[in-house]
Amino acid sequence: MTNPLGTADFFALEAGECLDRLEQLVTGTVPPAAEEFLRMARVLRGSALMAGQAPIAKAAASLEALARTYRSHSPNWDSATREQAAQAIEEFRLLVRHVREWNEGDSERAGRLGRSLDSLAGPQGPGDTSASPPPAAPMELNAGVRAFVAREGALIASALDRAARMLRASPAEREPLYNVIRKMQSLRGLAELGELAPLPDILDGIELAVGDLTRLFAPPPGVDEVMDAAAQALTRISRDVAERGRPEADAEEARRFTELLVRAFAVERDVVPIETLYYADDPAPFSHPVAQPHFAAPEPLGPLELVSHGEHLGQSADLIRLADSAIQRDLRLYRLLGTLRSAAAPSADPVAGALGIFARSAQEALAAGVATRSVDDLVERLREAGELLRGVVESDDRMLISRRLLDVAHRLDGLRSEAESDAVVPIESLTYDAEDDVVPIESLAPAPETAAPTRPANVQDDRPSGLELTFRTFGRLIKEQAPTSPTFSALLGGTAEEAPVPIGTLCYRGHAALQRANAVRDQIAVELGRDASLQSIQPLLQELLDLVPLALAEP
Repeated sequence: MTNPLGTADFFALEAGECLDRLEQLVTGTVPPAAEEFLRMARVLRGSALMAGQAPIAKAAASLEALARTYRSHSPNWDSATREQAAQAIEEFRLLVRHVREWNEGDSERAGRLGRSLDSLAGPQGPGDTSASPPPAAPMELNAGVRAFVAREGALIASALDRAARMLRASPAEREPLYNVIRKMQSLRGLAELGELAPLPDILDGIELAVGDLTRLFAPPPGVDEVMDAAAQALTRISRDVAERGRPEADAEEARRFTELLVRAFAVERDVVPIETLYYADDPAPFSHPVAQPHFAAPEPLGPLELVSHGEHLGQSADLIRLADSAIQRDLRLYRLLGTLRSAAAPSADPVAGALGIFARSAQEALAAGVATRSVDDLVERLREAGELLRGVVESDDRMLISRRLLDVAHRLDGLRSEAESDAVVPIESLTYDAEDDVVPIESLAPAPETAAPTRPANVQDDRPSGLELTFRTFGRLIKEQAPTSPTFSALLGGTAEEAPVPIGTLCYRGHAALQRANAVRDQIAVELGRDASLQSIQPLLQELLDLVPLALAEP
């Protein structure tokens, strides 16, 4: 079985092919084809953006600007321009080779490459000896591209709407989700155009959500609303592209989709431990089947894994802080959820256990909408946790790091409590806005009975009414429910066939109380194993203390 390519490996392959084609174009004996030159520069920039290589993407944007300038002055391509362009391609190759071991020197080299290409594409660019032109307006999409994006976006929105209705009716169905992925392939390359933002972010969010749904045993509650919100967001984008040529960067439909996406997948509130479905004193509530293999518990996190989690938390905090829009911020938070789930596993190590508590607190905070209310505080808590985890290797006092990490988790819980309190509707808002809306209670009384129409004297009414109707109905019920009618005393609740049970016999005594005390003791041990708080086990302790004198009493 072969290992799948990582993001860096895939980017290296894709960028290598693109640079080979660019080298053929710029080093040929004839001037390069302008449209092909511009297209390959855009492909290189889009590949770098997808792989998260921001410095290379910025330099590729400068190469794209050079290609756009050359397209405007295509007859002028001299040997000096050819040599500088070929040298820039070689610089790109060196940067791509260093993707795995990227450092500050590589970032500076990418910046110098971008500035060199900017100067080449400026007033002293190919054949341009005139004065500096005014800044170019953002590129407008032509009518064909607009029609294509609008049509394909509408088709994806229709597939999402069908998937939402299918998930609502049959949550285990997966084929509509696969259909959504197939429909998205047509826009994956074209959506990288900057003029179509936030379409690339929305498509990334949909792809991540569908990937999670196909891996989960059961979808989270409300996932049909998430898919429906995605359909509405793409419908809005398609309409804006068709009418205005570009989508609105921060549309309400797109913000609603990303917010629902984070809240739906943050916490699995409908999942409960299987032990809670059995009686507390059951000695063997469940057992593993012999025919299936038993998987070993995951290994506890070591110092290397803890430092890696700290680095990832710090990087995620910086990315969330630098997000250009609420849509981009929510999608970066959604990617962070995968790391928080993997860190939430219980562990005997004090730092790893504190990390699990912090991860659960962060998930609960995201589910409560803390990012919308106070994103700066959330970023600060993530950065603090990352710094503490990065110091695990250098510190000798792991308990101190554990306590500080728990303090960060406690402050995250405070942010979540504030967000939840803001979501509470004041009871005063439930009252009527005006006194005119109050309905007088007299109007709720039944209308006065009108006089019954007079019946002719010669017509007889054989239908029972009043007391006679009541007794006939009671007799029919008795015949349907029991073979014999109850006695009058039984109906009055007086004499019963069985004597009442003394309430004292319902209490545990002697051996029965001892057995119940033993079951309560086992339950307390289980709760302590889960690191339960004293407040949660207080009822069990009180019951155990009450059972002690009952166990000493005579049965």
